[in-house]
Amino acid sequence: MLFPYTRTPAGRIPLNDNVAGPPKTTQLEALHGLARALASGEFRARAVLERACAAVAGGFGFQRVGIVRFLPETSTLVPFAGHGLTMEEIRSLPPALPVGHFGAFARALATRRAVYVEDPGTEAAVPERIARDFGLGSFVIVPLTTDGRCFGFMTCDQRAERFVLDEAEVDLLTTFGTLIAGFLEKAIEHGQLRRLNELKSQFIALASHELRTPAGSVHGAVRTLDEREHELTDEQRGELRRMLTEQSARLVDLVDSLLDLSRLEADAIRMAPTAIDVRARLVELARAVFERSADLTIDVPDGLRATVDPQAFDRVVSNVLVNARRHGRPPVVVTARREGSDLDMVVEDRGAGVPADFADRLFDRFTRLATNDGEGAGLGLAIARSYARAHGGSLTYEPANPHGARFRLVLPAG
Repeated sequence: MLFPYTRTPAGRIPLNDNVAGPPKTTQLEALHGLARALASGEFRARAVLERACAAVAGGFGFQRVGIVRFLPETSTLVPFAGHGLTMEEIRSLPPALPVGHFGAFARALATRRAVYVEDPGTEAAVPERIARDFGLGSFVIVPLTTDGRCFGFMTCDQRAERFVLDEAEVDLLTTFGTLIAGFLEKAIEHGQLRRLNELKSQFIALASHELRTPAGSVHGAVRTLDEREHELTDEQRGELRRMLTEQSARLVDLVDSLLDLSRLEADAIRMAPTAIDVRARLVELARAVFERSADLTIDVPDGLRATVDPQAFDRVVSNVLVNARRHGRPPVVVTARREGSDLDMVVEDRGAGVPADFADRLFDRFTRLATNDGEGAGLGLAIARSYARAHGGSLTYEPANPHGARFRLVLPAG
């Protein structure tokens, strides 16, 4: 049954002749508003979903409505759009969280039906710390499901207040989730096509510049050795072979980066977490990047272990270490600790750091500082962050004190 109502911390009061105040937006009007938002013909998913969240908030009296994407490959949740959240609340949201940490999300995923939690303190719906820090009272988790696929969840609450929903309202919210999921599926397909077109253009630009330079150098050196080796001095032959080694290594690095990029774009990364010795792994990776051991300090407790995907861990750490070697200054310090169920690792150098006006674009693909030495294709940090997120973690940058760059990697580590 659909009817207008007001909400109080104690629950819902149906509107009637004895209730003062202006009429509230009905849930039926919310359904119409949702349909209008989704049928607008616009494929900027975030803007459309923000309007959808506003329609749901108005129809049900929620103060906050958010949408998180669900990544089935890693069973993680990624915040995407919302209505009614303050900037402080938005900043407090982690970039990704394992769905297994949230009983309410897991139940909604399993049942394909909205889950209403009146009191999060009485059941393992969300971790106690998150419920406390985010100011959660009663809340609803709505799966965004269509054709058996879950694309995400809609979260609805009134901050710390309590409210009551009946079965009909839970069913209606489930229907809202199905409608939103249908739009989200089309928006994802549209976005993937757009990204592929952008990637194609970027690849052509990369191939015309980044690949041509080392390929041309390798070809020129080989032709010179083939046609004039007998005329060259030992020093000249040594120089050509050194160039061949350097430029072929650059080609291999570019090809590896492009393969990583294509696999990440195609969602072809499958995580296989394995227990590793963190310190031993970092020492091995550091030796491959730094020629002088004095340039790097590894501050990691002996015996520290973490259950992570080794390939993802290696790709993230290697790219961050290479970035520190190329653009930072020694000493480079790597620290790692366990924080609950997460591995928290920091790579810090004493270079000039990243200019404030460039920091927002630091993890964009094919983006490099105009003042750099020309090394790299501007892909390393973008790939590192993509691997971290595919693993359900995060990679962030902040200025070091008193100067330099600090990169923090957080991975769920079992």
